[in-house]
Amino acid sequence: MTDVWGDRGVFRPRELGQPSRAAGQPWRLDAVADVPDTVLDAARVGTLEVRAASARGAGHRSLGEVRQDAMAVADLGGRYVLMAVADGFGAASHAHRGAQLAVRHALSYLTWALPGADLDAVDMVSALRQADRVVREAGPNPECRRTTLTVAAVELGWSGQGHRYRAVRVGNSPAMMLSDEVFLPLFGNRGADADLLPSPRGPADGVRGVLRPGEALVIATAGLGTPARKSPIGTYLTQAWAEPPGPVAFLHHLQFDLRAFDDDRTAVVVWAR
Repeated sequence: MTDVWGDRGVFRPRELGQPSRAAGQPWRLDAVADVPDTVLDAARVGTLEVRAASARGAGHRSLGEVRQDAMAVADLGGRYVLMAVADGFGAASHAHRGAQLAVRHALSYLTWALPGADLDAVDMVSALRQADRVVREAGPNPECRRTTLTVAAVELGWSGQGHRYRAVRVGNSPAMMLSDEVFLPLFGNRGADADLLPSPRGPADGVRGVLRPGEALVIATAGLGTPARKSPIGTYLTQAWAEPPGPVAFLHHLQFDLRAFDDDRTAVVVWAR
């Protein structure tokens, strides 16, 4: 046995400055058996490369607390890549349940609505409404399931000029375009007290555009998206994601170590090759 904790060698998280105290502590199991520490997915869909991961932050790991982020991705008949991320509100006791329900039911709605329809004609906000209803009605005290939700759909091979996309969100989870090694935000800034599911008071944000070859569409929770807009984390990730990494390498990129950035980290990235 050894008192040293954590991975070594090539698996050691990349230190980008003063290391986090929590990151050096042993991980602890949480009491929620059906929410694993980490989830990872990856795929090639036509000329798109998809990577998706959600991992507990060092703060939750060291305290034995459940991961409050959630993500989901789907290939809809080789025509659309669907993606969703949710960032459970830290003070809500069942935020992880709200986040899980939100991503699952938002993509379920799009899976029903998109086949046979044009992307421009689909009411993307209805995916948020469907998620909101399920999160609100999942049990007593809806406020204990508060969460952000961002949903996006990318259509393959639009007119030979790239891939059309649309994205909508409730809350302040960021979406970005990675182009020429720069993260370009797609939504305006929202404060930490931005509306959340269930029953948001304000309107949803929406954006549409074209994902062109050499670019990547990124939707993320604040634990990754906020530091990605800062140096040195932004510099590290733009270089690491200049080309689609392998699935394990992608997960390793999310495990960077920097003091004050200990939140859960979730990102879905779609590269146009």
